[in-house]
Amino acid sequence: MNDLTQPFVKLSTSNTELVTRFAQSPEVAELAKANAEKFLDLAQKAFGGAAASSAHADLVRSLAENYATFARENAENLMGLLARGQAAVAQQVTAASERMAAATEVKKR
Repeated sequence: MNDLTQPFVKLSTSNTELVTRFAQSPEVAELAKANAEKFLDLAQKAFGGAAASSAHADLVRSLAENYATFARENAENLMGLLARGQAAVAQQVTAASERMAAATEVKKR
């Protein structure tokens, strides 16, 4: 019995080979290269104009403000941590001194 799908498989395989050969042909490769170069030229012109725009200046200013806010808030958080750490150390030193004084009093008796 003949496999009913075999003609479809052969057609698909043959068409795939033809499309692949077409896509890899020197003519198509040259067209793709030329179109890619045109696209890159247009993109460079468009983005070059964007860098000189007021929108770009606003972006840069806003980014600088964001980083300045971050740096200020981070410094405030670090200073708060240091202050809490310093207070905790002072409290522990005071408690240790009191325990030492109490132990010394007990030994004197």
